[in-house]
Amino acid sequence: MRTGKHYSLKVFRVWSFIFLVAGCVQQRDANEGSPAAQTPQQPAAQAGSGPVREITSITGDLYRARENNHYTVFLVTSQGVILADPINTGFAEWLKSELANRFGATVEYVLYSHHHWDHASGGSVFDATATFVGHENLAQALSAPLPGNFIAADANRNGRLEPDETAGGLRANFDRMDINGDGGVTGAEINVDIRPPDIGYSNHMAVSLGGKTVELIHPVPAHSDDMTVLFFPEERTVFGVDYINLNRLPGEIAGYSFEQWDSALALVEALDFDILAPGHADMGTKADLAAYRGYFETLRAAVAAGIVEGRSVEELQLSITLDSYSGWLRYDSQREANIADAYGLLTAGP
Repeated sequence: MRTGKHYSLKVFRVWSFIFLVAGCVQQRDANEGSPAAQTPQQPAAQAGSGPVREITSITGDLYRARENNHYTVFLVTSQGVILADPINTGFAEWLKSELANRFGATVEYVLYSHHHWDHASGGSVFDATATFVGHENLAQALSAPLPGNFIAADANRNGRLEPDETAGGLRANFDRMDINGDGGVTGAEINVDIRPPDIGYSNHMAVSLGGKTVELIHPVPAHSDDMTVLFFPEERTVFGVDYINLNRLPGEIAGYSFEQWDSALALVEALDFDILAPGHADMGTKADLAAYRGYFETLRAAVAAGIVEGRSVEELQLSITLDSYSGWLRYDSQREANIADAYGLLTAGP
């Protein structure tokens, strides 16, 4: 173990393991759209249709780095950098250079939020200097036939995805992901650029470097079973990815109960923080997080009432307009999908 690195485990189990990692094969992007403009510190010059990349100060030595509509955070210390998600290989290479030029620093830790490829890819760029940490379920997720968020898309249940089973970023990157050119994409192909963790934790872990500390917290599963929230106590900032959105409708909510979503969000809301930096779109405050949790409550109540009245999901998609959230990002694209997911959750058998 490299000197200057300290782990603090509060009665929880931790394990470590060693991997031999093959070199990265491709770079992949999944662009979800343009977030609201941010004022960057020393933004990278953009040319043509290349990705939008910039670094923005959050507070103190904590920064937010952007790749189009994907965001990560990093903490600069006297002994190096603690980085959250590497996002993808191209971004990681750019960030590595930026960290060297701006701070004269190398990445000493990579702390994964979860295993989904559009956030976790590219870590091998920091392999020479970094220790990689994730929830203990992350390693198992990487070895599964398909990542958890794509299992439902596998309509024919053959353990791989065909083009007509994909959409969004995965569909746009399908040909690059189909490494062996057989017309299907497996979990191994989707995850090829994800460098597995060296250390796994169960519920809570603290990482210290250069006199600064980051806490890794595993909430009740929501969006993914291996989710990690990063809490920067000195900076009073939380970093949460995908299952946390601010002023933005969630993506797929199926697969986890309303009780799980509420518990996972309530855990973060109970932390002592001022700033929330999500993995997508704008940053916000604890009040914004409370409003997001309230969206789930509003959605559940409206759909539950419609079910009692005997309405179909199509009828509910017409009648439940969720007007209070019409100004949120993805209102037009996700409202009906959220209603359908809620209907499925509330009508599913035991």
